[in-house]
Amino acid sequence: MKKYTILVCLFLASFLFHQTANAQFGNMLKKAKQKVTKKIEEKASSSIEKSTTSSDTNSTSNTNEYSDEEFKKELAKKYPNDKEKQDFYFKKYKEYQQKQVAEKEALLAKENSKGTVVSEIPSPIESSENDKFKDNQIYVLNRTKFKKMPAYDGGFSDKMELSGYYHLSQYFVRNPSSHFDSNPGDIYEGFSIEYDPTSYQLNAYFSPNQKRYGVVPEKYRKSADKGNIQFQFGMGGGPEWTNANVLLLEPGVLLIGAEVYHKNDNVGHKWMNNAQPKQFVIAAKNPEKIKKYYKNPELTSQTTFAKFDNLRKDWLGAKLNSVTMPAKGSFDKNSAIKNAAVSGLNKYYGKMSMKNIYQYMTSDKWSTVKHKVTGVPLYQWAVGAVVQKNSDGQCMLQQFIVRKDYIGGGKYGSPFFNGINRGSIRAPYGGYVKCDAKPKN
Repeated sequence: MKKYTILVCLFLASFLFHQTANAQFGNMLKKAKQKVTKKIEEKASSSIEKSTTSSDTNSTSNTNEYSDEEFKKELAKKYPNDKEKQDFYFKKYKEYQQKQVAEKEALLAKENSKGTVVSEIPSPIESSENDKFKDNQIYVLNRTKFKKMPAYDGGFSDKMELSGYYHLSQYFVRNPSSHFDSNPGDIYEGFSIEYDPTSYQLNAYFSPNQKRYGVVPEKYRKSADKGNIQFQFGMGGGPEWTNANVLLLEPGVLLIGAEVYHKNDNVGHKWMNNAQPKQFVIAAKNPEKIKKYYKNPELTSQTTFAKFDNLRKDWLGAKLNSVTMPAKGSFDKNSAIKNAAVSGLNKYYGKMSMKNIYQYMTSDKWSTVKHKVTGVPLYQWAVGAVVQKNSDGQCMLQQFIVRKDYIGGGKYGSPFFNGINRGSIRAPYGGYVKCDAKPKN
């Protein structure tokens, strides 16, 4: 009887430990689950004597419970103008509550068992039903205990259709916090995404109180609005996916661990370190869609690179639109200076595979360079901007120099083109711009 009392207390301590994580209805589910736990404890305690400690614990639990009416009121506060959503989440809450009662009762009987020893983690896609991991069962891999967590479908949705429940191509584990941790690690078979298209943020729920934060990088948000979504996981619960990149391969299908880089404009994107994976971690709303990608390097690579090429294209387009062109200077109206610049630029680019698309002077006056010792003038210089079209069709903004040499007697010679300034330049010079970019004045 003492062993049974200890078992209940251990389970209660473990349960209360897991309540520290947040969820969509963090506080509400915390109180609701305490109510579920209380029912189980009362059932277990019917055959044993109630100690003072358990009595105090139950008393504390009573003060934190939600009744159904209280839960409904909380939903009304969260969704004041959406009765349909209130009813939907209350139904989900009740379903989960009932499921928890059955699962926790089963877990009480199994928690103290040694667990099933396995030599490897099976694939939920390729394994038979008998070989798949069962909910709330304890499995021992390399002398470490893991518990198979029940799948959690939060019923989330959004206009971009990223939200929803995703099955995984393989079970994922979260190790115990330390080698000496008495609590088993977790095994997950899927997760629910709740995505907010307005903030570009999401939460991936592995259970109501285990979630991992994610966000669409700012440079890819224009693409996300069009349905080409790439996001990055941050901190949180569930599998240890911090900083993992995730790419939407097609509606309802995600590639987890989309680690690529842009090699060059001719080649495009490649796998990091040029190491092409033979198998991929795929998550999909429809399990059958997983088979299409997770062992198909050619299709998965082709789809991934095309998606990232488009992401980069949108990002560069947005970046180009944000470039502020330098203003025209008064020298742009000086025909002698302007003609020298145009003639020199055309001759310069005529020797290369690039073109002079558009040019103008940005200086308002000459800058004089004198001899460091004698102080005698050497030459004067001014600058301008040129839109240069490269052989790949992209355009860049460069700064050019126009110069006139000192010829004595306080006079200078005719202005001439003196090359592209590759030294002391600042943005936007040296960067990409739209080929039809023009100054505002």
